[in-house]
Amino acid sequence: MKKKLLIIIPALAAVTAAVVLGVIFMPGKGYSGTVTNDGKPMSGVSVSDGRNVVKTDENGAFKLKGYRKTRFITVTVPAGYTTENYYIPVDKDKSEGYDFTLEKSNIEKGQAHSFIQISDTEIGEKGVGEWIDFVKDTINEKNPAFLIHTGDICYVDGLKKHIEGMNSKNMGVPVRYIIGNHDYVEGKYGEEFFESIYGPVWYSFEVGNVHYVVTPFQTGGDYKSGYNKNDRWRWLENDLKNTNENMKVVMFNHTDPPSDDYVISFDRKDLDLKKHNLIAWVFGHYHHNYIEENDGVVNISTARPDCGGIDSSVSGLRIINISADGAVRADMAYYKFNSNPDAVESAVWTTQLEGRVLFCDTVLKDGFVYAGTVDDSYPINCGVTCLSAANGAVAWTYKTENTVKNNIIVEDGTVIIQDSAGNVYALDNYDGKELWKTKVDLSSALDTSSGICVSDGIVYTGSASGITALNIKTGEKVWENIRGYGEPSPAEFIVAGNKLIVNSHWDALAALDKDTGKQIFEIKDEDLRFRSSTPAVIDENTLLVADSDAIMTVDLNEGKIKTKKDVENYNFSSSAQPLIIGEKAYIPTANKGVVIYDINKDEIIKTVGVGSALIYTAPYTNSEAETVEPSILKLDDNTLVFGASDGKLYFMNLDGKITKTVNIGSPIFSKSASDGENIFVSDFSGRVICLKVKEGE
Repeated sequence: MKKKLLIIIPALAAVTAAVVLGVIFMPGKGYSGTVTNDGKPMSGVSVSDGRNVVKTDENGAFKLKGYRKTRFITVTVPAGYTTENYYIPVDKDKSEGYDFTLEKSNIEKGQAHSFIQISDTEIGEKGVGEWIDFVKDTINEKNPAFLIHTGDICYVDGLKKHIEGMNSKNMGVPVRYIIGNHDYVEGKYGEEFFESIYGPVWYSFEVGNVHYVVTPFQTGGDYKSGYNKNDRWRWLENDLKNTNENMKVVMFNHTDPPSDDYVISFDRKDLDLKKHNLIAWVFGHYHHNYIEENDGVVNISTARPDCGGIDSSVSGLRIINISADGAVRADMAYYKFNSNPDAVESAVWTTQLEGRVLFCDTVLKDGFVYAGTVDDSYPINCGVTCLSAANGAVAWTYKTENTVKNNIIVEDGTVIIQDSAGNVYALDNYDGKELWKTKVDLSSALDTSSGICVSDGIVYTGSASGITALNIKTGEKVWENIRGYGEPSPAEFIVAGNKLIVNSHWDALAALDKDTGKQIFEIKDEDLRFRSSTPAVIDENTLLVADSDAIMTVDLNEGKIKTKKDVENYNFSSSAQPLIIGEKAYIPTANKGVVIYDINKDEIIKTVGVGSALIYTAPYTNSEAETVEPSILKLDDNTLVFGASDGKLYFMNLDGKITKTVNIGSPIFSKSASDGENIFVSDFSGRVICLKVKEGE
């Protein structure tokens, strides 16, 4: 009896555990099936139960033992083949018949190909918007192998509707989805509803010469996942063990890599993805357009296709090309953007730069014009260019390692720039030769678009998450404050008295001692915590800050909001800095042009409209937004000049009357410069244009 009990009790315990833990397979039976093409068996094809991976035999057959969380049987579709039926939900009463039929693909094994990435569309019950036509048009033009959505579809309504508006049938190419943090919704476990529509949250497939791997966001998002932190990596280890060692690997996830060296630690061991030929990690989540090459691996982050990014990235999608030898090339297609605008007829001269000008103000100094460029493609081609103000001839160009999203400083014969990867460069303003270069710690920030500033021989660099003060002559570190929080934004650091004002997006307005870096105060008001715009100094004791839907004044001594005016239907999340003239502030907005605000009366006295944006930058703006991103230039005692996202340059008197416009034809995101006779304008198409002040439309 004791021997029988010793045998029976463990068996009963195993079955009980299976029921308690939600096992949906019959212990000992597992799952079996076949993989065929045109009725013929396919051998050597990987099939998985979500943990274990096996290869089909010479008869195309496989058998998997399953594990307690098995929900799908998936086939890794090999290069040269395709199917829309790459997964089968498991049936607790079925252990056989998990059969996959593959078709020949028009892309052969080893062939060069491309795919399109979109991300974070965050739709609701109304479904996809008109941006879907932009995606379709790009597919028709580029003929990609597939389209992938890297997560945040968003919540129950979005999950229901997205598949209706964007699927393999109506897009004309295979469509795949990744789960994002807002796609974990209420249920038995966070990904249950996603799985019921889109299938498994981890799987792999092959195209050309690449093994593509889809993995889920951490261990859930808004709701906890049904898998633990190591389940996906246990499967990934088995998946890669069964992958041809000559295949390149591209990882898809909603967020960035779990480590800088692409080594994943779990179960007291390490999985080094680079040893498996990792060439790219493609993700979304941050609503940023950002690319970097890290030790041979290209990290690719893409913002939303339909509206401005959290860091004011331009709306669009990503086209990623893989050559036959595994080289990665990536390009952005911007939503509604005309990349070849007509020439400006009234221009004195026009110079085309390499790259595009985003939030980097055009700087005029000693007869030379300086402009910095961004490049959202890969390989990256951008930097800073010095032009003759007289004729636009290029004096010199310096190539930066990454994109230059924000301002240039020209001080005492030195040009200081910072790229989005945190590299800071000091160049000789005469010939562009490098004087010094250093890389600052951005802390937790993925990248930086913060505007640097200089005061008393010190340049303040980095991001809101990590600020570094450098000696402008030597590049030596004076102090460093690693705050560890705050999202990137185009707001600039500014100095107010003894304080460095830091705009910590989605966090706070902070003030540091400019000499020591020690934090003096931070304000986390619901409107101040969104920091897309740059504050303006009213006097040594007071800041003017406009963001979200409010205009505020801040007491710099007490670190408190003095006044706050909520303005319904106005969006002040422009990257610009208000211009203060006497008692009036001229404040660019993200949706209603420019407002004139009476500081003493605490009221808007006029709104000056502009045209609708040609493309979208300010966070979450789209549709008919009348966006003005650049700060306003005071041309003379009664004339202000500013560019807008509608592609026009506006001349306005102090009362808010538009006196002249010049159609540039491409969005203007940077402040213009003037010598009194000429105005120098940089646009998003990458042109620097010289105009006579007294000429124009």
